[in-house]
Amino acid sequence: MKKILSESVRFKRHRSSIILHLLPISFIFIVWSVVALSPRLCAAADERGNPFVVYAVDGSGEQLLHITVRPNGNQVQVLQEGVLAMPGKPRGIAKHPTQPSIIVTLLGKGAESPRAVTIGNNGDGKLSIVGVSELQDSTGYTSLDRTGGYFLTSSYHDGHFDVYRVKPNGVVGDRVSHQQVAEKYAHSVLTTPDNRFVYVPCVKEFNAIYQYAFDGQTGSVLPLEPFDAKPPHMFGPRHIAYHPDLPYVYFSNEQQLGVSAYRIEKDGQLAALQHATTIPRRGPYTAGVRGMHASDIAMTGDGKFLFLALRDFVGDEDSVFAFRVAEDGRLSLVSRKRVGNIPWCLRVSPSDSYLLVSESGDEALAVLPIQQNGSLGDAVRMDWGAEVRHMVIQPLSEK
Repeated sequence: MKKILSESVRFKRHRSSIILHLLPISFIFIVWSVVALSPRLCAAADERGNPFVVYAVDGSGEQLLHITVRPNGNQVQVLQEGVLAMPGKPRGIAKHPTQPSIIVTLLGKGAESPRAVTIGNNGDGKLSIVGVSELQDSTGYTSLDRTGGYFLTSSYHDGHFDVYRVKPNGVVGDRVSHQQVAEKYAHSVLTTPDNRFVYVPCVKEFNAIYQYAFDGQTGSVLPLEPFDAKPPHMFGPRHIAYHPDLPYVYFSNEQQLGVSAYRIEKDGQLAALQHATTIPRRGPYTAGVRGMHASDIAMTGDGKFLFLALRDFVGDEDSVFAFRVAEDGRLSLVSRKRVGNIPWCLRVSPSDSYLLVSESGDEALAVLPIQQNGSLGDAVRMDWGAEVRHMVIQPLSEK
């Protein structure tokens, strides 16, 4: 019995010496792991915790909605802070690239011309109208160039785009360029990140991507040769997303139900890289008949993921598709997320942590977390009105 006990004691002492011997190594590994991983963990927590502001145009209420999104760990609060009455029915909205101000376009009534309303704040988050300007032609999609010195609008119904000068106070001034690109269906207009070129995609029967050189000093535009990048027949390029660092541009294809990727050459010409499809169409496109149509497109600020919205006007296929973006600009499908009825506008939060979707058929705003692999989590929703489709986002600090 004593021998057995002594052997047991010897074994326990031996085991203890092994543990004590390994303890420093384990301790060092644990400390290293915490030090190495904690910045990433803290960064993730900080990103999820950064509040931001959403401004959305409400056509039926003739007002601008002011909403704050406040993440808190795995939860998020969506709060309507207030509204600002508009002197007419708002349609488009664009954020100034360097100032905490926005420009909202108003539809003209009868003989009344469309107008542009510049909205700023007094530093405490309260919005006010800085100025109202008459525009010389019909509008639709709106944007500002990368300096904020020029305001651009495209007309879906009339097939043109215009460039207006922006005054130092953010108010829209004189028109400096008017370009007729097609009979109709000029769907969007947006300058490249270097501000040297601008592209105007057209959908449906006027399927095209028109290419221009853009002068950021004067606002003038010059058609490139060849003028049309010639997308495949009936793809219907609609909205534009640029890679933040690399010379790639992506178009949501309204009729093809997918995304086209192009490389931007040094002379501004577009070279096709890839045409990615989401799901097949139910049937061929028929003019005037509603079906499935892709709508907006959005890319994360780090250029890793791209999102495409698909609207289904006659069924329940409404979805957002997530793609991973490779270094060569090509896309690979990550996931599909079913969302509310008729997703119209997509925006990515300033920290790349959330995708915001205007679900126009459900009259709601949806806030979906972006996972590390680019897939989307479950949405938090807020009801916001019958004619709310378009929105912009600002970090809360810009208020």
